[in-house]
Amino acid sequence: MILGVGIDLERVDRFAPADPEHERGLHERVFTAAELAYCRGMQRPAPSLAARFAAKEALFKALGTGKQSDMSWHDVEVVHEELGRPALVLAGRTKEIADRMGVARIHVSITHTRESAAAVVVLES
Repeated sequence: MILGVGIDLERVDRFAPADPEHERGLHERVFTAAELAYCRGMQRPAPSLAARFAAKEALFKALGTGKQSDMSWHDVEVVHEELGRPALVLAGRTKEIADRMGVARIHVSITHTRESAAAVVVLES
């Protein structure tokens, strides 16, 4: 049974600010070390970062909570399965909420162009 669906669209340029100090602070606040390492290994990290942010936002929408103050951006990590398919790993308060809802499986799809990135999340019991 479908428990929730979320979608989000982000501008890529939001994740490539001109000020390196602002960029580092934003990135470290929102992304895990593994996400940053993966994206920074790409020729153009901003589209992949924007797509990961969109996936996190889409998850919060699918949970029906939005991002609450007791939820951490680091509680949601975008990883890749063996063949490259994206997946979400939850921790902390975000995982507690998903467990309480009865979420057994999370489906995520992410995409990006030079200008925008999008993600869709479906929660299944």
